[in-house]
Amino acid sequence: MVCRRGDGDELLDKLAVKWSVNLFRVPRGGVEVGDVFVANKRTLDQWDRLRDLYRPKLELPRPKPQPVSDMARVESKSYNANAGFEALEGFLQGLGVPAVPLRAVIKAARTATVSLSFSVGNVRRTGLLPGEINREMNRRAKGAHWESVDMTRRHYVAHAVWDAKSLQVKLEGEAKSVSELSASLTKVAKATAGLTTKRDSSGLISYDRDQSIVFGLQVTAVRFDDGVPWLDGAVDPGPMQVRRDNGRVALAAEDPTSGTLIGARNGNPFVQLRAKGHD
Repeated sequence: MVCRRGDGDELLDKLAVKWSVNLFRVPRGGVEVGDVFVANKRTLDQWDRLRDLYRPKLELPRPKPQPVSDMARVESKSYNANAGFEALEGFLQGLGVPAVPLRAVIKAARTATVSLSFSVGNVRRTGLLPGEINREMNRRAKGAHWESVDMTRRHYVAHAVWDAKSLQVKLEGEAKSVSELSASLTKVAKATAGLTTKRDSSGLISYDRDQSIVFGLQVTAVRFDDGVPWLDGAVDPGPMQVRRDNGRVALAAEDPTSGTLIGARNGNPFVQLRAKGHD
């Protein structure tokens, strides 16, 4: 596939390289800060909620969603229809576009002499510093009950989730092909509840959803010391202090972009996400 981390695509590089966001092949709901995942190559299994692995339940600070200005009007590079729709098919399904008719449209589109670029809109990041999560885990270490954990597999805790409400697809190429393809892509999404679809004569299609969908997350690895779980490398921002250049004392801060990318950094940016209890 053409879409790869570090391949000169401004949008993907901002997400995957700068922010260390693991992008879902199919965006979905039901993902929260503090969810625990198990990695199996390029698949993330949604294993449990961190709060449910402690007795009594562990309560994390409640994070507020923050708009990500970095993503405003950032457009991907242009891809041929085959590669571009391979990247976008899952996102469109996540928005609610029916899979069967969508695949029929995309199958025809892959042979068209059309290129496309895309961007996401109304992007938000909801997160905690990994050290904040780690500090709560440390406080409750004696109450940790990870009995079913397989310590031979890598576990990760989501310290931030990314969601969006809109997707813009820009088609370029021969006028007739662009017109036919944009009409088909608009039509197939028209009946989707909670999704508004618009297109203009220039080949720009906008998909706007009432409710946000999670399209990626940032994770921190878990390590086990004598069976007790900790976040690997997470700084505890509580008691630590640092001195600024002017000599004033300030609380230590973590890099909010810290995280672990699943798979090769320069490889395919998308991961499969399997919900708990699914095969």
